[in-house]
Amino acid sequence: MRPPTAAAALLLALAPAAHAAEAVEAHYVARVAGLRVMTIDVHATIGPGTYRISARARSAGLATLATRFDQTATAEGAVTDAAIRPYRFRAEGAWQGETRRVDLVLAESPPRVALDPPEVPEREPVPPTLAQGGVDTLTALLAVSRQVSRLGARGCDLDVTVFDGRRLKRIILTPAGEGRVSGHPGVTAVRCRVEGRQLAGFWRNWDREEAERPQTGMVWIAAPFEGAPALPLRLEMGIDWLGTLVVTLDTAHPPTRRADGR
Repeated sequence: MRPPTAAAALLLALAPAAHAAEAVEAHYVARVAGLRVMTIDVHATIGPGTYRISARARSAGLATLATRFDQTATAEGAVTDAAIRPYRFRAEGAWQGETRRVDLVLAESPPRVALDPPEVPEREPVPPTLAQGGVDTLTALLAVSRQVSRLGARGCDLDVTVFDGRRLKRIILTPAGEGRVSGHPGVTAVRCRVEGRQLAGFWRNWDREEAERPQTGMVWIAAPFEGAPALPLRLEMGIDWLGTLVVTLDTAHPPTRRADGR
């Protein structure tokens, strides 16, 4: 099984209100063949003027026997009615027992990239100039949900280059109408077809033709409860020979206040 792709990260995005700050916490579960393989926890605060999204993805269930990972990521930037401008993206976590860090300053052109370790022997590096004009995964996917929240099904029309410091991908979304969502009775969601294609940062031991083959799927986006921002509720994505990765929203609610009131 490949590590979590930019397409799987479609579950790590939220939509802002136009003039008021929105904050939400969400918990997702990923399954393959009905078995839990990953959990994703998201905390986002969006607008007015700025956004901050943090996410933690962890291997779960039987997947921990083959691939252990525990990664946190944070994206920060500016948001206006006209555009989203990412400032910084940071990720840190353990992969198969090794700690790896990424720090991207996306406000610069080309982006300033700091990696620890600087290179991993099993993966080809991505030249920063090749990533110029790209955005981080969380910011790209914020843009998707923001468009859907404003335009409905027509918002599923996006072509974006996504850079996470070690991989460069192209994500294309196209409209697929509206429909019911399994596991969310009574909810009608916007459906987007998803195509993800890796452009750079390949594992050296992969078959290149296979690695460049696009992954396709579908994502359903809607507000999970009254007054909430639009969220991806379900993602179905083909992954390699394992079949279909299914990521579902388990819970979503306003942020829990701490005992000190913050």
